[in-house]
Amino acid sequence: MDELDVRLLERLPLAHCVLNLFDHVLDDGLCGELFEAFRGRCYEDRLAFSTLVRILRDALVLHGGSANRAIGRAVEANRLEAAPSGVYRKLGHLPPALSQALLLRGTRRLAPLMHAPARVLPACFDELDVIAIDGKKLKKAAKRLLAARAYSTGSLLGGKLLVALSVRAGLAVAMNADEDGERNDVPLVKGLLEQLKALRAERSFLFVADRQFADLNLPDLFTRDQNHFLLRCTKTLGFEADPQRAAQEGVDEQGRPFTWQWGWIGSARDPRRRYVRRITLTRPDEKDDLILITDLLDEAAFPAAQLLALYRLRWNIEEMFQQVTEVFALARLIGSSPRGIIFQGALCLLIYNLTLAIKSHIAQAGKKEMEEVSTENLFYDVKREMIAWSVLSDPANLPPPAPRDAAEMKQHLNQRMRGLWHARWLKKKDKRPRKPRERKPLPGGHGSLWKIINGVNESKTRVSEDC
Repeated sequence: MDELDVRLLERLPLAHCVLNLFDHVLDDGLCGELFEAFRGRCYEDRLAFSTLVRILRDALVLHGGSANRAIGRAVEANRLEAAPSGVYRKLGHLPPALSQALLLRGTRRLAPLMHAPARVLPACFDELDVIAIDGKKLKKAAKRLLAARAYSTGSLLGGKLLVALSVRAGLAVAMNADEDGERNDVPLVKGLLEQLKALRAERSFLFVADRQFADLNLPDLFTRDQNHFLLRCTKTLGFEADPQRAAQEGVDEQGRPFTWQWGWIGSARDPRRRYVRRITLTRPDEKDDLILITDLLDEAAFPAAQLLALYRLRWNIEEMFQQVTEVFALARLIGSSPRGIIFQGALCLLIYNLTLAIKSHIAQAGKKEMEEVSTENLFYDVKREMIAWSVLSDPANLPPPAPRDAAEMKQHLNQRMRGLWHARWLKKKDKRPRKPRERKPLPGGHGSLWKIINGVNESKTRVSEDC
């Protein structure tokens, strides 16, 4: 590197950290290992898998999801020897297993670099790794393929992801994908749990999921290997109370009453019948009550109020999906085939995790909690610095290689971001939250803003006074 590039990296600490993190998490060795293990019928000729990953990274981070611009920059910098069309062809043939392994192995390398967990859970869950599970449809696939060109209206689904989010770390740790975008989430659970076995350390998993997963077939899967579940269910799921254990009552943090009782889900003749604890929270302001079931039967070890508070954190996975779509360019799908779209989904999740790792060090530098830092505002500055580096630096020069040891890399991030803090990274808070107003539909689907402001209600078009 020449003196100008060295000075640029000093002035662009966020870009430097992002480049180092990508070099540490997705180096050529790991990319080559993943490709050989999961490539299927794909092969490497003049376009290496590691090059493809970096081009797509630049498309998502620097160019708002435009692969054409990222490919053009790669050609100018002599980083792409193959034909530009080869990028799209290879992307469209990558097996979903490769996309899943990219997220799983990349996040496994990234997790030790977090400065601190994203949130602290109650002490009763210290021996459990809480995992939130939910599905994500990849919408608005482009109609470029010949089979899709005939459909001029409607939105196409490019694939289906079932994602596991570590509630404590805040990271998307694994996913199970299906090329059918209309695939139900429940059949994908088994494959996702198989992947999570590679991440299990000393703590068992506690799976938290919405009512769609309150299926009698799933509790057996969730509780294998001494794992546990906390699921929302509907009133239609049969429940038979245990007559030998009386129902208990309590009040949550918002003063709402709830009850809990022990009993069985499923009929007496059903072999899937299971003994659970059911918690019912009365919600007068909502359409229905919140009903949870869990195999954590010990009320003294796992109080019902703590389980209700933990279930509220399931919403973090919905917030993660929204940020990955709107902030990390998943709303603009690069590929036209389901396999390419699934790979983009995996890479977007990995970039989200990488930004979260930087966020943890930024929060420590500013002496803030991670929840106080805005991921969107931080990623905006990351993109600005990455664009500045790509424009001003010599394309032939690369930053010094990142440390391969996790402890050294974590120390490098601490030193690079020490004292780096801006108030614009603070998350905005509504100090006076108001109830949402009732929305009125516009007659005919459109209306005049002038009439609404002035309270004019005319059924006929006004005649001009100049006539």
